[in-house]
Amino acid sequence: MRIRKSWIVAKKDMAEFRTNRYIIFTILLMPTIMGVIVPVTYFLPIQLFAEEESGPPLDIKLTTNYDLDNHTVFGGNFTNASFQNMVVINSVIDASRVRNTTLRFVVVNNSVLDNVSLEHCIIIGSNIYNLESREGVILEGSSIVSEESSERTEITLSMLNFLLFFYMIIPAVIPTFIASYSFVGEKNNRSLEPLLATPTTDLELLLGKTLSIFVVTMAATWISYGISTVLVDLLAFPLLGYYPLPNALWLIGFLVLAPLFCILSISLNVLVSSKVTDVRASQQIGGLIVLPVLVFVFLTFAGPAFSSAWMMVVYSIIFFAIDAAVVFLSTKVFRREEILTRWK
Repeated sequence: MRIRKSWIVAKKDMAEFRTNRYIIFTILLMPTIMGVIVPVTYFLPIQLFAEEESGPPLDIKLTTNYDLDNHTVFGGNFTNASFQNMVVINSVIDASRVRNTTLRFVVVNNSVLDNVSLEHCIIIGSNIYNLESREGVILEGSSIVSEESSERTEITLSMLNFLLFFYMIIPAVIPTFIASYSFVGEKNNRSLEPLLATPTTDLELLLGKTLSIFVVTMAATWISYGISTVLVDLLAFPLLGYYPLPNALWLIGFLVLAPLFCILSISLNVLVSSKVTDVRASQQIGGLIVLPVLVFVFLTFAGPAFSSAWMMVVYSIIFFAIDAAVVFLSTKVFRREEILTRWK
């Protein structure tokens, strides 16, 4: 097999893609929808309804040097202290731990508060757990870590992983639109017969057709990934306190599974396109063939692979074997002589 001839076929097809408005519209539409609209639709409502001061805990490391317990304090500056069952009034607390305590007219900085009542306090750069009550409190750079915030974090992470499923649809769906033109479109344009008559093997011809669609599809997929990564990080940061992407699941999905899905979809659709004589029929049959693949992808991401990078690797191996079998079947079924004699 001569790769150079396959690449010549691929470049010819990609040049024809640029002149087809239908294909250009499909390629541009997918990154727009999946890269921009889906992340905004997913994460913006959660962000809008989140409490402004609620969020993930700040990274605060404390070292307490002395304990104060079961009494009332009027005035004073306290650093690296531990308060338990206290009432603190007109004081300044810095880098301390406060539990089961009422604070009135107190300034708190870089501390951890748990099960407290706050009255007319200023809380700066601190974490507040299990807030009992507050009145006239000013929060500056602090986080109220509540059960609601934790649940919202878990929901955000789950939605983030499930969002990967929608992006896996791109390399499976785009070839359904483009591959229908790989043979049928050329037949309608009267450019198929000269191509089939060239001294290329069936494998070289199929590889060229596959390569042209693969390059275009994966370009759209990875552009969508790049755009969505930036948007998801910007929208999820206020909820999580860090940028969640890229992570292992998404990297395996886009660098390994997405190309495998693309090759499988292309091979099936090119095979269908070589057997039918109408573009619409090619698209309809190709869509039906890819549908079980999409169902399997959905079940895959709803199962153990949903949160396991190792299972993503296992599924990658499975799809690699499936791709190899489908490509082998395509080379055995494809017959250029039948196309030349049957398509009149």
